[in-house]
Amino acid sequence: MRTHTKLASLPGADAARRALRHIDERRVRQLGLATAIAMFLVYTMGTLVTTTNSGHGCGQSWPLCGGKFIPSFAISTAIEFSHRVITGVATILVLAFAVGALWFWRSRLEIRILAPMMVVALFAEAGLGAALVLLPASPLLLAVHFGSSLILLASVLLTAAIVFELGGWDQLRDRPVPPGFRALAFGLALFTYVVGYLGAYMRLRGMELACNQWPVCQSGSFGPGNIAGAALGVAHRLAALVLTAGILWLFLWARRWRAERPDLYRASLIALALVLAQALVGALVVFSRVAEYSQMLHAGLVALLFCTLGYICLHTLLRPMSARGIATRTRAAGAAAPAS
Repeated sequence: MRTHTKLASLPGADAARRALRHIDERRVRQLGLATAIAMFLVYTMGTLVTTTNSGHGCGQSWPLCGGKFIPSFAISTAIEFSHRVITGVATILVLAFAVGALWFWRSRLEIRILAPMMVVALFAEAGLGAALVLLPASPLLLAVHFGSSLILLASVLLTAAIVFELGGWDQLRDRPVPPGFRALAFGLALFTYVVGYLGAYMRLRGMELACNQWPVCQSGSFGPGNIAGAALGVAHRLAALVLTAGILWLFLWARRWRAERPDLYRASLIALALVLAQALVGALVVFSRVAEYSQMLHAGLVALLFCTLGYICLHTLLRPMSARGIATRTRAAGAAAPAS
């Protein structure tokens, strides 16, 4: 009570309470959807910045562009400046969504983990973005930037998925799955991250066409030969093949108990469709000779695949005991209530 009185006496406490009166769970869910869309736009815009070499379109100036709020026009400047504007909007949305999720659903362990994670990843992204502008270009730094953006996007999408599914498919998590299925899902999510990181590193080193044919590496040969960078290209393709086989296995496994766990069945079906589309777009990258649109499609599909596998991983975990206890007490109260 004493703590509550101290908080109530803080400057701006009355204004904060008045503002919170106009915010409900439905609005926070809508905010989560908007935040997820904004973060996906930031991710795809970042891919465009990289593929068009527009990272220094604002010179070595951050967070301003060329030392100005509104810079003079040039294609590379427009791309980089647009990316910064969208990132600024997404930053506000992420912070607001994290606060809203913790305000309404802080009793859920997943929210207490994912909401801070998205904020930490957000500031890590900002730091990496500034480093890429202020420091000499580095393929390794760019690849790390790509990896951290995947973590940020996945944490936002998973948090949004949790708050949207409360009272619905969230309850399906109370039905346990085989430990092997859970291990396969987590392994595939981690492997997808590695495959995506490897692809990003190849792109940033300019090695996408070291294997200039598809599905073979060079004309008449699946192997890398003596061409520089081709071994990395072959390794990436083999890893993608293993990933496809693993997701097919995950889908066939989930299909066995699709009536009991439709959440895992549908998510694994989406993952299978995404990984097959990713293979086709990988061929498009080669045949289009690394056209910008093909690289954006490729990066976007990797992000969606990683987030889908993250969703599957989440749904292989039992809900926290507190959430299951609330659901059990609610059902028991409903059964004990007299008929009207």
